[in-house]
Amino acid sequence: MLIADDDAVTRAVVEAWLVGAGYEVIVAADGDAALALAIETEPDLVVLDVSMPGLDGLEVCRALQRATPVPPPVIFLTGHSATDALVTGLDAGAVDYIVKPLNRDVLIARVRAALRSHALRDDLINRAAHDALTGLLNRRELDARTGAAIAHARRYEHALSCAMVDVDHFKQVNDRYGHAAGDAVLREAAMRLRQTGRETDTIGRYGGEEFVVLLPETTVQDAMVAADRVRRAFGDAAFTASGVELHLTASIGIAAWVPSMSIPASLYSAADRALYQAKKRGRNRAELLDEHHRATN
Repeated sequence: MLIADDDAVTRAVVEAWLVGAGYEVIVAADGDAALALAIETEPDLVVLDVSMPGLDGLEVCRALQRATPVPPPVIFLTGHSATDALVTGLDAGAVDYIVKPLNRDVLIARVRAALRSHALRDDLINRAAHDALTGLLNRRELDARTGAAIAHARRYEHALSCAMVDVDHFKQVNDRYGHAAGDAVLREAAMRLRQTGRETDTIGRYGGEEFVVLLPETTVQDAMVAADRVRRAFGDAAFTASGVELHLTASIGIAAWVPSMSIPASLYSAADRALYQAKKRGRNRAELLDEHHRATN
């Protein structure tokens, strides 16, 4: 966590208390340094003195709300006990407000409470962004990530490729072995996608047995290499579902982002057309849609 206070004695005392309680702590002596450190290190909690030279605590807190998608919780330390000061601090985005002189046990208890709330918030955010069955990004979060990737590719004229992955003959699994077996296959498919993907790739469940792998800074030629890794990861080892070994394959469609694609759906549609070609040509293969949207071998 980050502690920021321009008073060296207070800063040292709070640091010693929190380190003694088992927390990892970094410190800043003013608001400007606190803001820079908070953005750089992304602490789980920020403990801020309200009155500091340069940016004061209120300004730092407001800046953090603007600068980060999920800002860290902020606890204010202050010598002001008036109600209007408390209201101002909470309105700035703080989760708590501790009036000096400080008490060690009270400070640590409030830090623990703020961290518990932070963990619960992170868990809710994570659940809202991920598919409950596979643990991959859900469609809403996938669309948001794809939109951001398209904006980045457009702004910097960088390559961006998209792979649409479909589990071949998945309906037969459900029909023959039941939906529990189908769910097990989807979970295993998601794991294999994660194992074959790069850290920079975005992987999400598009719907049903279809998945999207977004490959930034990747030409379609390199995306085809990645697609072949996925294809082999599916086909080279059996899936286990409801005690039965199933030999399944994947069909994959690859498309490159082009400037005419302004929304995620247009990129998905191009990859889906390539996927259709892969299925039409026998499945267990990857097909590429070129920049003119013609399917190619």
